Amino acid sequence: MPIRPEAEQKLRAGFQRRVDRQAARYAAQLTDAEQLAGRLECGPVIGDFTGQAGGDVKRGSYAVGLLPMAAIPVLIAGAAAGVPGMVPLLGATPFITGAWFGLTLWRRREPKRRVWLYAFADGCALLDGPQADAVVVRWSEVTEVGQVWTTVYDASAEESRPTLTAYRLRCADGRSCEISRSLQNVRDPYAGVRPLLTGLMPAAVGATMPQFPTIDEVIGAGAGKPPGSA
Repeated sequence: MPIRPEAEQKLRAGFQRRVDRQAARYAAQLTDAEQLAGRLECGPVIGDFTGQAGGDVKRGSYAVGLLPMAAIPVLIAGAAAGVPGMVPLLGATPFITGAWFGLTLWRRREPKRRVWLYAFADGCALLDGPQADAVVVRWSEVTEVGQVWTTVYDASAEESRPTLTAYRLRCADGRSCEISRSLQNVRDPYAGVRPLLTGLMPAAVGATMPQFPTIDEVIGAGAGKPPGSA
């Protein structure tokens, strides 16, 4: 059902105010992307994306966290032999193990960091952390676009299933660069809830929402990976 021109104008104005506030929030990063595009001569900026990385537990942490359990057979043998103090220590083992396990995972977890991807007409720049140098990839250098699949738990289906989570770009000089699909366009104030909103809105109202490129569309247009490949 079409909407009246006056209502459509108000909707577009409201959406644009949200877009303008979003741009003001990330003004420093948007300016940095424009300056970097000029220095690299990669063409105009077509998207500024960000997301969090890190926070994973280092490999082997679970084994280290469960080390106190290795003492259980010794404690049982000591308690059976009547060694003083073995019974109370055996009873405290679950609490000791739980505390040690939690402390181990907390101390061995990688720190979270903010990742930025500036997408240009002729390439992209990935900044992995605030102090990291930009990794620059020109689309003309990309020889292969690989898919990175990860087993992710789907709460709606109550099961784990393989999910396309990133693209791995390989360049002619042997370099590779992994770009996560979870990165969101900072110019889009509805990036995290757009599918939900468009599903609830009437089609005519959803058509008035401003559109911004996604990671799939950037990779598809630049490196040759078709959008919506998940």
